[in-house]
Amino acid sequence: MSTASKSTKRPRKASEEAGPALSHAEQLQAMQQREAGKTVMYRHDAWGHMETRFVRTQNVAAWEAKGFIRR
Repeated sequence: MSTASKSTKRPRKASEEAGPALSHAEQLQAMQQREAGKTVMYRHDAWGHMETRFVRTQNVAAWEAKGFIRR
């Protein structure tokens, strides 16, 4: 009693091109630039893992309300 449905294949998405390969030092420098001027907030989850967030200063109160602690 099952009806055979016509299988239609979806077209594949074009793969993203990889950016230029960065050295470890360049990756660290880029990360530090993104995090400059932000406040580090963290909390421990139910499994004991530490969750870290880099938060804009004006959003600190909102993240503290979510249970995060300022570092």
